[in-house]
Amino acid sequence: MKAIDEFTIADTRCRVVPAVGTDDEEGGELRARACCGTEAAQIIGKCSLNGRRYLILIDARASPPEPKDRVGILERLTQRELQVAMLVSKGLVNKQIADRLHLRECTVSSYMRRIFLKLGVRTRAAMVARVIAELGE
Repeated sequence: MKAIDEFTIADTRCRVVPAVGTDDEEGGELRARACCGTEAAQIIGKCSLNGRRYLILIDARASPPEPKDRVGILERLTQRELQVAMLVSKGLVNKQIADRLHLRECTVSSYMRRIFLKLGVRTRAAMVARVIAELGE
């Protein structure tokens, strides 16, 4: 399987791939390597979106992101945008987020567009991967 999205965090190339197999660390890593066709991938995060599991991978030879990235995302996103991003990372869709935060669905869509722009991503999966990777959630 190919990566469904690629993005860069702290000059490190990251990929989001579908998770296959068991949820344990070793089995998940072996499955990630097999589906990506590379021996040099390291799992830095896991997430689920719309009932599907994904792994966030980096090149194992790459150095881990610096701790300053933890502050970076907090400086870029407003508190409400971060709240929306965290709900997306839990697998909620815009309608569910709107209901939970007592907002209109179009307001949530607006937040999503701003989050995508601020984080430099184009998909929900990439946004979730970026938030998880930078905040260590």
